[in-house]
Amino acid sequence: MIKPYLLAFALLLPLGAAAQSDYPLHFDKNVPAVSADRPLRGVTFTTSAGARRLTIANPAPYTDLTAETLTARPGDRVEVRFDYGNNGATWMHGYVFVDRDSDGNFTSDGDLLAYSYYQGQDMTGRTIAPNVQGYGSALNPPAFRLPANLAPGRYRLRFKVDWDSVDPAGSLGSENSAKGKNGILTNRGAIVDTWLEIKGKAYAESRLSLDTRNANLYAPDGALPLTVASDEALALRVVTPDAGYELERFAVRHGRELDGPSIVGGTPQWTETEFIPAADGRITLPAAVMQGDVRIIAHYVPGQNAKYLPAFADEFDAPDGSQPNAKIWSRTVRRNPTWARFHSDSPLTVFVQNGELVCRAMATPDSLKGKGEQKDFITGGVRSEGRYSFRYGRAEARIFTTPHSGNFPAFWMMPAKSKKGWPHEGEIDIWEQINNENKAYHTLHSNWTFNLKHKNDPMSHFAMGDIDYSRYHTFAVEWTPTQITWSVDGKVAGTAVKSTNADALANGQWPYTEPFYLILNQSVGDGSWAAGPDMNFRYETRFDWVRVYQTREQNPLVGIEAVKLGDETQKQGAFAGKTADFSAKAADNFDLTGRKAPKGITGVQIQGGHKVMVGQ
Repeated sequence: MIKPYLLAFALLLPLGAAAQSDYPLHFDKNVPAVSADRPLRGVTFTTSAGARRLTIANPAPYTDLTAETLTARPGDRVEVRFDYGNNGATWMHGYVFVDRDSDGNFTSDGDLLAYSYYQGQDMTGRTIAPNVQGYGSALNPPAFRLPANLAPGRYRLRFKVDWDSVDPAGSLGSENSAKGKNGILTNRGAIVDTWLEIKGKAYAESRLSLDTRNANLYAPDGALPLTVASDEALALRVVTPDAGYELERFAVRHGRELDGPSIVGGTPQWTETEFIPAADGRITLPAAVMQGDVRIIAHYVPGQNAKYLPAFADEFDAPDGSQPNAKIWSRTVRRNPTWARFHSDSPLTVFVQNGELVCRAMATPDSLKGKGEQKDFITGGVRSEGRYSFRYGRAEARIFTTPHSGNFPAFWMMPAKSKKGWPHEGEIDIWEQINNENKAYHTLHSNWTFNLKHKNDPMSHFAMGDIDYSRYHTFAVEWTPTQITWSVDGKVAGTAVKSTNADALANGQWPYTEPFYLILNQSVGDGSWAAGPDMNFRYETRFDWVRVYQTREQNPLVGIEAVKLGDETQKQGAFAGKTADFSAKAADNFDLTGRKAPKGITGVQIQGGHKVMVGQ
C-alpha cells in the first residue's frame, strides 16, 4: 500500500524557485472537456478554522487556481470534498498531493496526502468493496491530519479526480495515453492546482461534548467534530424541532473534570459562561471559552407556537455500566434474520456509558462460552416493543458508528401489532450503515416493495453519501399519513409517498397507518448486503439520545410535561430536575377546564401551571 502523508510525513520546506514552474501533466493543460456529463464543479477544503470552497466556473480536465491560496496550521485536521459528477455513483476516486520539498514535481509516494481508493483500499488501509456502494461511490478521501512539525510557508497543492491511480499527473490508459482506455481524459477525470499556506503554530485541541434538550448543534456546514481547536472561536448552528421553541439555557462549560465540582481544594476545575444565540440559531463562541475540555449546553422548551411537541425521549443518562431503562426498553431477541441471528442479552453487548447507549458486536468471550453460549459471535440491541410505540410524528437519534467490513447498525421501527407477519404491516428503516461505506440508507419495506418488487413505484429507498462517520450525526424521520421523509443533520435525504394507485394500496403499498415501536441495534452482515463479521474486530455504535415529537393532532397528549409511570415519574420541560407531587391525592390539581380536580381523579391535569399525566 502507498504510504500516505498521514502515516509518514517529513518536515516540509519553504517554497523554492522550482515550484514556480508548471507541474507535470500527462495531457495538454488546455485540452477541453470531453463532455459535460461529469464535471468537477468545485473542491471544499475544511480545516479547524472552517471550510473554504474552490469553485470551478468552467469545468475542464485541468484548472489552474493558483491565484487562490488555501490556509492551514500544522497539525490541522483536513477534509477534502469533491463536487463532481451528477446524481448517483461517481465511479471515480479522489487524491490530494502537496509538493513537500518544493522541487516543482509531485511524487506518488512522498507527496500523496490523501486518497479515497487505490488497489482495493483507501489511505487508512480499509478494504473498499468492488461494487457500486464500494469503489463506485468512493470519491472523497477520509479526513487526514497534517503533522504538527510543518514549517510555515507556501506549497503547491493538487487535487485530482481519477480512477484507481496515484499518478499525480493523471492515469495513463491503453497505449500509454491519457486518452486511452481508463486514461484520465477518457474517464472524464480532472486536476486542479492551487496553493497551500501553512501559517502559525500547531493547534492545541479541546474535546467537545454536547448536552442538549430539544435541540441539535451543528457546525455551519454539517456535523461537529469530536475535537476542536483550542483558543479558536467556534461557529455553531442551533436547530430545534421547529421555530416555535424557546431558549431555556445556553452555556459553555470549559476546563477539566467537567462532571465534578467546579472547585477542588481551592483550585478551579471548570468555568461556565452563559450565551444567547441569534434568532436564526447561529452563534460564534469566543476563543476565551474554547479551552480545556469543552461542553456546550443547549436546552430549549416548546413555546406557545411550537408545532412538534416532545412525546418521548431517552437521553441515556443512567450510571455508567447500567442497563437501559426497563420501563422503555427490552433487549432484542435472537432470531433467524441476519440482523438478529447473533443477538445476546449479555451486558457486554448493551450498556449505558458516558450518557450514551452503547451497542456492540464481537467474538464471543470465553467467559460466555463457559456459560452455555453456542454462537461464536454476539451482537446487541434494544427495542421499545410493548413499552412505547407511536403513530405519526418525528423520530430522531444522534448516533456514532465506526465503519468496518461487516458493520451493520440500525435505527428503525416495526409495527406494534402484527397479524399477517413481515413485511405486510411494514418496516421503517430510519438509518442503516454497512461495511466501510460513507453512506446512510433509508428504506421502507412492505408487501408492495418486498414481495411484489415495486421498490421504485413509488420510490421507497434512499441513500445519502459523503457522510463523515468520524463525527456524530442526527438521523431523523418525519412520518405523516401520506408521506415519510428522512433527513441527516437536518438535510433531507428522501421522501416516500403514499400511492394514489388503488391497486398498489390494495396490495399493501402503504401499511404505515398504525403505531410502530423503536429498535436500536448493532449487528453484522452475512455477505448478502453487509459483509460477514470480522472476528478480530469489536463493532460499536453509540446512541447519544433518541427523541420523538408529535403534533397535538397526531397525539392529543403531547405537551404533558410529566408522566407518572408506576412508582417513578419521567419529567421534562419545566418539571425537569424539580420535585412535584404527581399523585392522585394532590389537592392543587385542576382539570383542563380550570376546575379543581377532586382527589383520587387520574388523567391529564394542570399542576402549578403545567400539564401533567396523573396516575395512582
